[in-house]
Order: sequence, then structure tokens, then C-alpha cells
Amino acid sequence: MSENDEYSQGLDERQEQLEARVRQLIEELAMDFADLGPQLRWSLAQSLIHQGIHFAAERSELDSVEFCTVATYLGEMVGHAHELMHDNEPDQAHKFVH
Repeated sequence: MSENDEYSQGLDERQEQLEARVRQLIEELAMDFADLGPQLRWSLAQSLIHQGIHFAAERSELDSVEFCTVATYLGEMVGHAHELMHDNEPDQAHKFVH
């Protein structure tokens, strides 16, 4: 195994750890803001996306996070969200919001 492979494996493991921690924080936020009722999931998702974009854009040490990288990732997540939603309710018709 090359040094790059070891670094990549370590980075993948840290990414998994980070996502697990974010999931814990999401659960804590969901409990803290449970009074939002049915609006909670969307409000929390909006807040995470919005603050995540600010985090990526405002950190000068993250110069490699360019607009195209962020836009591409968000595009991928749109497809991912679509798959997740339809796995739960595959027969539900689309509702377009403008």
C-alpha cells in the first residue's frame, strides 16, 4: 500500500467519524427544536446547508473549496435526496414548488 493510499484511508475514516458526529449534533438539535413540529426537518436541513456553504466560502484556509466544487456537490446531493425520498414513498407524485 502506498503512502497516498494510507492517507486516503485515514481521510475516509476521519470523514466517516465527522459525519457520525454531525449526525449526533443533528439529533441534539432536533430535540432542542422539537417545538417546530413538522417544519423541523426542513428548517434543520436548510440551516445545515446554509451554514455549511458559509463555512466553505468564508474560511480563507479552504481556498481549494471553489464555487464549482460546491455547486457540483450540491447537484449530486439533489439526486441523492431525490432517491432517498422516493425509496420511502415510490408512488408519490412530484409536488413542484416555485
